[in-house]
Amino acid sequence: MSSVALGDHRPDLIDDYRRVVTSSEGVDELVTLDGVREASQPLVEQMVEAGLPALLAARSATRRFVADDGITYGAGVSPEDSEAPEGRQIPTEPRTWDLDPLPLTFGPGEWSRLEQGVRQRAVLLDALLTDLSGEQRLVRSGTLPGAAVYGHDGWLPQADGIRLPGPRQLVMPAMDLARDRNGNWQVFADRTQAPSGAGFAMANRRIIARVLPDLHRRVDLARLRGFFYQVQRALVAAAPQTDDMPSIVILTPGALSDAAFDEALQSTVLGVPVVESEDLVSRDGRIWMRTTSGLSPVDVIMRRVEGDAIDQLDLRGDSRLGLPGVVEAARLGNVSIVNPISSGVLENPALIPYLPQICRQVLDEDLSLTSTQTWWAGDPTHLSHIVTQLGSLVVKPASRTGSTNSVYGWELTAQERDDLAMRIQSEPWRWTAQDPMTMSSAPVVTAGGLEPRSVVLRTFAVADEDDYAVMPGGLGRVAVRADSGTVSSLTGATSKDVWVRVDSDTTPREGEIQSVPSLLEGSTPSGYAAPSPRVAADLYWMGRYAERAEAAARLLRVADNLVDDHAARPGTTGHTAMLAILEAVTEVMSVHPGFIGDEAEARREDPLPYLRELTLEPRIVGSVAYSTHRAVIAAQSVRETLSVDTWLVMSRLERTLQHSVPQDDLQELLMETIEGLLALAGIGVESLVRDPAWAFADAGKRVERAQQTIRLLASVLAVERTPVVEGTTTESALLAAESVITYRRRLTAGLGPMSALQAAVDLLLRDASNPRSVAFQVQQLGEDLELIEDEAALPAVRELAERIAGLDLDELFADGHQPLAAALKDVGGDLRAAHQAIDREYFSRKEPGRSVQWVQWNGAEESW
Repeated sequence: MSSVALGDHRPDLIDDYRRVVTSSEGVDELVTLDGVREASQPLVEQMVEAGLPALLAARSATRRFVADDGITYGAGVSPEDSEAPEGRQIPTEPRTWDLDPLPLTFGPGEWSRLEQGVRQRAVLLDALLTDLSGEQRLVRSGTLPGAAVYGHDGWLPQADGIRLPGPRQLVMPAMDLARDRNGNWQVFADRTQAPSGAGFAMANRRIIARVLPDLHRRVDLARLRGFFYQVQRALVAAAPQTDDMPSIVILTPGALSDAAFDEALQSTVLGVPVVESEDLVSRDGRIWMRTTSGLSPVDVIMRRVEGDAIDQLDLRGDSRLGLPGVVEAARLGNVSIVNPISSGVLENPALIPYLPQICRQVLDEDLSLTSTQTWWAGDPTHLSHIVTQLGSLVVKPASRTGSTNSVYGWELTAQERDDLAMRIQSEPWRWTAQDPMTMSSAPVVTAGGLEPRSVVLRTFAVADEDDYAVMPGGLGRVAVRADSGTVSSLTGATSKDVWVRVDSDTTPREGEIQSVPSLLEGSTPSGYAAPSPRVAADLYWMGRYAERAEAAARLLRVADNLVDDHAARPGTTGHTAMLAILEAVTEVMSVHPGFIGDEAEARREDPLPYLRELTLEPRIVGSVAYSTHRAVIAAQSVRETLSVDTWLVMSRLERTLQHSVPQDDLQELLMETIEGLLALAGIGVESLVRDPAWAFADAGKRVERAQQTIRLLASVLAVERTPVVEGTTTESALLAAESVITYRRRLTAGLGPMSALQAAVDLLLRDASNPRSVAFQVQQLGEDLELIEDEAALPAVRELAERIAGLDLDELFADGHQPLAAALKDVGGDLRAAHQAIDREYFSRKEPGRSVQWVQWNGAEESW
């Protein structure tokens, strides 16, 4: 364990930290009794040079970058509803990911030893899974007690005999490790079902590289990208035989799952779509993905759904996350599920006491990475030890469930220990116990200096032909408090980037220099894939809500200006025009009663508080904050399809609208909001490929902008007013539609036979060269529908474009403003019909999963 002396001029920051950690019995990841760990020396030097103020600034920058990237964890269910039946859970807001700016560091030698242990354990777990899902020799020979296997919830006999192509069945294992008081890394949990966190590890690296750029460039680090190339290659190798590029999907529980961000980032890096069960169908022994252009075959499912929930027909009938027929398709060899459905049995802590013997028997090697001392109550000797020593042990159920967690024996009363002992003795195969483990610590930046926290390292491995490749680093997590020994993301653990230093002359591994296309050389590309109906709908509504928020912000800005100028002058022409625009705010934003009706008298007398609510109050349907938040929710559901810059804009937008501002700053707030929404629109224009997914997002934007402009025209320009008031309201409408400059230039150049009002209507309704006009939106909507090869709504949209172009301005004003109002109503109705046609054709959702239960027929009557 190499270390470097601190010298005679140790700074208080490090010196104070070292005194704290060396006074305890544990091991620290930064300092030792003799000084600083050699691998951490560059980090300590920068900390010494920077001092605590700079470290606190780095912590603030880290939090800002996390928010800008939209990194979240956990959405699940609210605590009071954790026992609610599946499908009736109440989603909660996800937590912002917590990341400490100080990375964990490993030297090349120490990491090499740890990596070897992870690879060996991965090989061992793979051999164990292969045996348990096949011949079961270890159980038949007595090496492994059958009750330890068959009594575990992860044992799924329905998946018996299903095999993946290739030499490895366990494709992507992960392990949670902690360093004991002797400095040895031990495994305290194997994650073999659907281990999450690799995407979070990549996100952590990207942020810390920005927070500590000089240090990141100066220290030779193993890069993470190569690991994901290895994952891509492993998924391709696991696919059934196909002449085309294997179709790979990531099956998620949904956008509200704890690790939704992790899944989306891996989707982006791997270039494969995230799907939910409703995006898939089972037909003819195969699994297909529903897309807006038909069914597309699926070859590999990288699952993030629990094994027993993946198929309601063969497995858990009450699941709403799976797809009936998946098990059968896997058994027929038509789809590969990674990790295999049965791999959850390896997460059983009851297996831990038997792994050393199994390793010697199967691999003819001693187990390198041991686990903390574990007892399984199904063994009579172990049961006796657990019952007699219950007060000093950590008791764990063999099968992990959402409602049963680890129990710390020393925290129980005598009666509680007796009750637990009785539960264990009544079903001994369901229980395990472990000695408490003193974990190593790592420093966390706090306002008072560096504070030691218990640390856990999650390592990730992936099958690499007949061996395993290990991510050089992993996901570090530390406890939420200095006095806590519990480290869990579910309780808000802080994460850490993990740096593995390498020799500068180290040759890159094959996976680190290989690109995904080179791994797939010889396969047939299929071009742009059409999105699923769920994704298409979310993109469409993201576009609509973003446009709705922008239109509302522009109109509110105009209204606020008029209020500033005229609210204190009732009876004037300006005040009358102000009231007309306030009524238009109500109509355009659909926030009735708003400023309309007798009950709105108080709002009309003092409009600013309500204008402020319409900007900042997310509980008002139609407010800027509401529409922005809905756009963010829709975007979170399709994160993998969007540019990474999207989250920088959206997170800042939400922060802008969450801050309380003085009333006289409403103009500035609205301008900042509009700037953010313009940036979001610019990403769509400049950064996204014109594929079907983009077309749906743009179609939503076009439909919404056209509808907003029609409402604006109908509530402002299609209402007869006195000429002076009409002039003010017309200019206000043009300002809200960002068309006033063009209008004024046309006035200066001369309008010919048109009146000023007709010119405004022409510019906002008929002029296809104006990006804000209704005609322009309908024309662009037609191009979007052409891109997705639509046949349902396109003919009507083309016809509508021709009718708008053919509108006669004289006829629209031949009988006051009534013909214009009628024409706008007709155009708005046609747009709604186009929206409904798009919705029916492309956004149809599968019915929610239903429980599948077999009821035996008793010969007399049937019950279902």
